[in-house]
Amino acid sequence: MASTRTKSLFAGGAALLLCLVLGALYALGLPPFADEVGDIKASEVCGVLGRSSSSATALKRVLPDRSAYTFDGAVTDPRLDGTDSSYDASCFVNGGGKQLVAVTAEMAQYDKADAWVKDVVANNVPAGSVRPFTAGDKAVASDKVAAVYLPCVARGGGEHLSVVVHLKQPRDADSDQLRDGLITLARNAALAAHQKAHCDAPFEPTR
Repeated sequence: MASTRTKSLFAGGAALLLCLVLGALYALGLPPFADEVGDIKASEVCGVLGRSSSSATALKRVLPDRSAYTFDGAVTDPRLDGTDSSYDASCFVNGGGKQLVAVTAEMAQYDKADAWVKDVVANNVPAGSVRPFTAGDKAVASDKVAAVYLPCVARGGGEHLSVVVHLKQPRDADSDQLRDGLITLARNAALAAHQKAHCDAPFEPTR
C-alpha cells in the first residue's frame, strides 16, 4: 500500500514538474512553443535605411527573432534645396511589442569630429566600447551602435549629417557579427541621407 502511494506521489510530482517546465517554455516563447520567425522583406524596409535589400539582410543579422517586424520611418524635416539648413529623418524597427532598432539622421555641425563622437556615444553606449571604421569624416561602431558623421554642404559653414543606428534589442550572436551588421546599416543610412538631403559635398560611404 505504501509502495503504491509512493508511486502515485512520484507520478504526481513528475506531472507537476512537467507542467511547470512547459509553462515556462510557453511564457518565454521557446520550443516547442516558439513563434515562427517573421520575414524581413526589402520592400518593407524604411527608405531612411536606403539600399533596401542590403539593409534587410543586415537587419536579419542583428535583430532578435520575432514573429513579425514593423517599420516606422519618416522624414520629419526635409531639406528641400541648397538654401535649407536643416534635415531630420528617422526609422524605428519594432517587434514583439518592443523597439528593436532606432535610426536617426539629422543635420549637425561640430568644430571637431571627436566632439560629435562624445555626444553620440554618451547618448547610447560607453565611450570605450566603440571602434572606428571607414565612412565619411568620422565613423565609430560597437555591437550596439554605429554612427557616421559625413559632409553635406560644400560651402559656407560646411554642415554635416549625423547618422546613428542604435540596436536596442540585439539577437544572440557574436559581437563582431552585430557590429558588422550595424556598420552596413549605418553606411546605407548615411548614403540615403546624403541623397535625400540634397547634399553637394562629396561623400563615399566606405571612405
